[in-house]
Amino acid sequence: MSEPFAAHAGPVTVLAAPDGTVTACSDGAARLFGRTAPAAVGARLADLFGPACAEPLAAALKQAAAGRPWRGALPLDGGALEVSCDPMAAGSGRTLVALTVAPPWADGLELLNEAGRRIGSTLDLHRTAAEIVGVTVPRFADAGAIYVLEALLADGRPAPPAAGPGASAAVVRRLAVAFAEDDPSSWAREFPVNEVIVYPPGTPYARCVSTARMVEFGSDAIPDTILHRTPETAAGLLDHVSLLAVPLVARGRVLGFAVFSRKRGRLPFGPADTALAAELASRAATCVDNACLYRREHRTVAALQAGLKPGRVAAPAGLEIAHRYVPAGGDVGGDWYDVVPLPDERVAVVIGDSVGHGVTAAAAMGQLRIAAHTLARGGLPPAQVLTRLDAIAQGLDAAQFATCLCLVCDPVTMRCELACAGHPPPLLALPGGTARHFAVPHGLPLGVSDPAHPAEYEQVTGTIPAGATLAFYTDGLVESRMRHVDEGIARLASALVASQSASLDRTADGVLALLADQQGHDDIALLLVRATGPGTG
Repeated sequence: MSEPFAAHAGPVTVLAAPDGTVTACSDGAARLFGRTAPAAVGARLADLFGPACAEPLAAALKQAAAGRPWRGALPLDGGALEVSCDPMAAGSGRTLVALTVAPPWADGLELLNEAGRRIGSTLDLHRTAAEIVGVTVPRFADAGAIYVLEALLADGRPAPPAAGPGASAAVVRRLAVAFAEDDPSSWAREFPVNEVIVYPPGTPYARCVSTARMVEFGSDAIPDTILHRTPETAAGLLDHVSLLAVPLVARGRVLGFAVFSRKRGRLPFGPADTALAAELASRAATCVDNACLYRREHRTVAALQAGLKPGRVAAPAGLEIAHRYVPAGGDVGGDWYDVVPLPDERVAVVIGDSVGHGVTAAAAMGQLRIAAHTLARGGLPPAQVLTRLDAIAQGLDAAQFATCLCLVCDPVTMRCELACAGHPPPLLALPGGTARHFAVPHGLPLGVSDPAHPAEYEQVTGTIPAGATLAFYTDGLVESRMRHVDEGIARLASALVASQSASLDRTADGVLALLADQQGHDDIALLLVRATGPGTG
């Protein structure tokens, strides 16, 4: 019975008397039973479906014959049937029953479509795992959980290929769990997200990981490490009598596994269910793999950028300096800044933004920052620093370019020389409560020109008045989808004036607080320089 049914592709209907005798049967329905239509007519449904469903089938036919439709699943020796029984009026006041059999994947295809819509909406690993169990519980299972190998999360290394039978313990982290209970919170407390578990060799979960194969088991095989929590938990778990451990495999590597379970009173997992679980896990594994790849790249870039940022900025006599860096909530960008002390007591300030996000932007930022530090330290004037940086940027990725501003200041006279490569202009906040642009020449961004036509950068001179604050920043602080950069710069000028304080650190914090709506979309770098020396002009 199970083989013909497994090959069946669409819903079919059989007419039967209330006692279960088939009165009419189409060829399609007859193929369901592995016989011809004439041979099916006159047979009893219980004989055609098998003895396992005889009792619930009789109850369903009786309810339909009484005029009340019935919907549900009939147990089979090799699985279950989703059927509906509807009353039909026949001649001479008789009532027949129309029994419609749904294909095994009728609901499964709908579930897969829903999984395709809901799973993988973001590249966040925990949210992806929560989406998987959210789709499957309670529709497919009474409980579900997603586990990922701890080694994959701890150091970001790709998961090893499936090792084959024989094994080792499975060290995994629970990323999501769901229970179809009246009070699922009590179960969630017993099985918290982010708990690391070691499943010994021989447990269904360890076998699932080592063989990359689905393991079907009952409550008698639930590991003691799970049962030995609380008496209430143990009793509840033993009520989950049908369980599946389904490997999450992507690109030939086991990432972890999903666990689905059904309680007493619900049909245990059958062949159609295991096939559906395998398909769900295959699709889910791709989303988990993408989230793991993103997580690994993001951690790499964040570590690279953190290592390249200046840890401590020393201000020379006559200057006060405050700096802030606020990373975006998603991809890491390429913002950088540096304060370089020069041998003749002067100081160079460099700020830049390697356009883009991710590894490419961070790598370009690292190369340009180190080069800018070296060039400024060597005593080159700002225009020549940018000219050399432009040549270096041309050798980077073809689609990579950067903006940069370089300033050299003498703390004694507060005389400054500066040049700009497409970067937003600095702002000067004056003690009297006004702010204005600090004069800066326009220049092409780094990497835009070609060796045959190199960019030319103009250098200008300016002076920082005593008590004034010069603000350097990246476009993440002034530009967004909601406003133009010119409007953003005007808002920054107002924030600088409103945040003026005797403490430059409090001024920096005040600016970021007033422009909090800019944060989270792009990396933000802010560097403030204040003239404090007696010789300022």
